Amino acid sequence: MMTLIEDYNRANDAALYNVAAHELAHMWVPMIVGVDERRHAWMDEGTSNFNESRARAEFFPGGDHGSAHWSQYVRVAQLGIEGELMRRTDYHYDDFARGVASYSKPATVLVALRALLGEDTFVQGYQKYLADWAYRHPKPMDFFNAIETAAGQDLDWFWRTWYYETWTLDQAIAGVSTSGEETRIIIDDLGLAPLPVRLTLTLENGEERREEIGVEVWLAGERTASLTVRLSSPVVRAEIDPDGNFPDTDRGNNVWTRD
Repeated sequence: MMTLIEDYNRANDAALYNVAAHELAHMWVPMIVGVDERRHAWMDEGTSNFNESRARAEFFPGGDHGSAHWSQYVRVAQLGIEGELMRRTDYHYDDFARGVASYSKPATVLVALRALLGEDTFVQGYQKYLADWAYRHPKPMDFFNAIETAAGQDLDWFWRTWYYETWTLDQAIAGVSTSGEETRIIIDDLGLAPLPVRLTLTLENGEERREEIGVEVWLAGERTASLTVRLSSPVVRAEIDPDGNFPDTDRGNNVWTRD
């Protein structure tokens, strides 16, 4: 593979590194893992965007290197003009839909998948997929199967949500109430994309608690869920997904603070 990088003579060092990392990532996908980029560009460009972000995080530690991809996807999703990842790339609705479905959304979805499964399980499935399909031509199902095998679970709900549909995620804290040592947090699911609710509770004494509402409640069709926890100190702040791993389209309703 030969790569020509143009118009970066006036760019800063980070921009030049980022594009170089992206193009180097292409030497693995699709040059070695031979995906069909005309049919499913997300398997090519989305994977390279994700790998680029990981390289950037190692070379420039401390920064938020996935936010650019996340914000591009969210902007288009909020406007309702995105297209399904599984739509054939050269038959996309327009250039905006094609670009997001090829680059930013699949990279964002891989971050969410890694957070969902945990680093070790994700890396096991991801690396096995790349190794098993080196010098071969995988289809989307081959990627899905490799991840499911590593995870040991059926992830059809995830694939449908993020690859076959344009459903969006919008989890909101609807209320927090305390009675004695028990605190009840109510969560509204305002979007159609199901994911677990990852909550961080900050207590009055400075302690932080991590809690989770499983995805099963949304898969069962509920639109509201609640979590009751016993705490030795009152909650002064609650936040959904403070690490920013899941692509929530409205983070303004992710935080509750005590008046």
